[in-house]
Amino acid sequence: MPRAYPKYPYVETMAAGLSENEIVQAIDDMLSQNPTLSLRDGGPLDKLCRALNVDVEYSDSPNEILLDVPLDRHAVIWLPKRGKPRHDRMTLATGIGHWLLHVPITREAHPRNGIQALYTPSDKTALREARLFAFDLLMPAESFTTLWYEGRAQLVAETLNVPTQAVYDRAKWLDLTATAEIAPPDEPEDVVIPAETVAPASKGETPMPPSAGGYARRIGS
Repeated sequence: MPRAYPKYPYVETMAAGLSENEIVQAIDDMLSQNPTLSLRDGGPLDKLCRALNVDVEYSDSPNEILLDVPLDRHAVIWLPKRGKPRHDRMTLATGIGHWLLHVPITREAHPRNGIQALYTPSDKTALREARLFAFDLLMPAESFTTLWYEGRAQLVAETLNVPTQAVYDRAKWLDLTATAEIAPPDEPEDVVIPAETVAPASKGETPMPPSAGGYARRIGS
């Protein structure tokens, strides 16, 4: 787990108040600056983390800290030691969302503090934005919709390298599933970010995509 800060406190990440369109634009801007990355076909996220100067480490349970941003060391996304690769990949994308969307504004407001994004934050608004970032990064709407109609959840999960439950959550958000269509109980979540209901009828608000995970590989260590 992260070392304790020696002489300064930490604050949790602040929400940016972004719409889904603004989050998608942030992703497009990020990818345009890294044209050699291949993320939307299920590829790994290690190159992106290196490009963003973020390390990845493992921690034992309980996994309280998702992203740790000290004042004097590299930012670190913390993944569970026994996480599944697809779930880890979703968690890692969520951590990247916090890093890009929330750390700059939080640092500006609290320049002398460390910053942490927690798996169970006191205010879930920033987590909602980071989860939506992960969904839009790893399951962009156009590609997702095409794959969904070609082969439903299994094809999407295999092609985009994401958890089956996350696929169903994304499909609900995009209004692609009937109310009675739910994820099969054959891929249990094994960690991390508590599940919450996505409300596709409220698209004016930032949703809370429930599933998450990260990329199970050590970077920069």
